[in-house]
Amino acid sequence: MEKDLFNPIKGYFEKQGFVCDGEVEGIDLYMEKGEEQIAVELKVSLDFRSVQQAALRQKMFEKVYIGIFKPKSMKSTSFYDKLYLLNRLGIGLIVVSKRSKQVQVMYEPVVTELSVYQKRNVRKKKVVQDEFHRRRTKNNIGGVTGQKLITSYREDSLLVLDALTELEGCAKASEVSKLSTIKNARSIMYRNPYGWFEQKGDGIYAVTDAGYAALEEFEDTIYLLKRGTNGSI
Repeated sequence: MEKDLFNPIKGYFEKQGFVCDGEVEGIDLYMEKGEEQIAVELKVSLDFRSVQQAALRQKMFEKVYIGIFKPKSMKSTSFYDKLYLLNRLGIGLIVVSKRSKQVQVMYEPVVTELSVYQKRNVRKKKVVQDEFHRRRTKNNIGGVTGQKLITSYREDSLLVLDALTELEGCAKASEVSKLSTIKNARSIMYRNPYGWFEQKGDGIYAVTDAGYAALEEFEDTIYLLKRGTNGSI
């Protein structure tokens, strides 16, 4: 429970000369040392509510921490995403071991400027931009799950599939590449991530039953691709 975090964190700061008390005008743990004031919000785990409460405390105090029990996995993507939010807001984080009650200040309440993260993620930004510009149809609907996305790779694969079908369903990779204008057509058919192609010989591929089904499923997308537009039908 949250109250089990109180004494370990209180003791940690008292050793540093702070005078502490709990539930001061709704603040779980408030302390002072000279001209320095610190507010700590106690939560069993790091969630949106804890971040929200800590951010509201920043209206009054420069130093605000969130105190939580040490998570089982501190290397998960979701936990790192939460740490990013804390660093951007300048909210500190304190973790307490459930067994030993050992206190560790993971992050001090210091704002990390956005430019720092943007410099670290230049490559990821380029990946997003490249994928966006490679996509021809741009007809995906955001915010949905369980729906097949029309990525640039799927678009290329559909053009390859369509070309192979026009070549009577079985042809050399070089012929498919020429007709589809997709330079890496052979690689797409060889990798065959969607199960649309079957290798019949050295550099010869055929359309599978799944491929013919895909022609019907993605008929509208293929039409847009061949028409060379990203508009709606």
